[in-house]
Amino acid sequence: MIGDVSLRLALCTSLAVLASAGAGLALAASPDVPVVATEKAGGAATGAPDLTRVSLQRASDGRLRAGFSFAADLHPADLVAKSGPPGSVCLRVYVLATPGVLPPDYLVCVSADAKGKTLRGSVLAEQVNALPKRVATATVSQPGKRRVAVRFSQSSVGRPPVIQFLGEATRAGCPRASCVDTLPDAPQTKKLTLRAAEAPAGR
Repeated sequence: MIGDVSLRLALCTSLAVLASAGAGLALAASPDVPVVATEKAGGAATGAPDLTRVSLQRASDGRLRAGFSFAADLHPADLVAKSGPPGSVCLRVYVLATPGVLPPDYLVCVSADAKGKTLRGSVLAEQVNALPKRVATATVSQPGKRRVAVRFSQSSVGRPPVIQFLGEATRAGCPRASCVDTLPDAPQTKKLTLRAAEAPAGR
């Protein structure tokens, strides 16, 4: 009897350990937990917003939430150009395209209004031999002076099971690639798994 009790206790303990480990693995794989890229300050071109952290996760409302942190305060006026293209903070979203080979399928971008008073968000789809096309709006907030968050629907980027992504911050008035800070360094990306890929029809 004592041997049976000891055996049952040992079995229960083992099952509890396995369950705890399984829960930890499930948490790590959950799309509700942010996938994060970080780097030390000082990696951006002069005048460009210096990214130190980029994250992507599924928010509680089912939308996707991208977060950007910077080495210094970011004001909407910083993204307004006196001449040339405006500055922006964007998430490059790769659904089918291969990073480093093709442009991203989508850009989720934060820019400023013409007066540099407020930030606004857009989801843009890349087009062949044409400028990106705006396909949806995105909700922008500033949780802190050095942080920006943008929320967008999964359907606006094709509701993919997996997203590869990286952040980019572009200096206002500068069209050159040297004026863009990326995190992680392009063409590296981070990956967020939202759901298991569907099996092909007939299987």
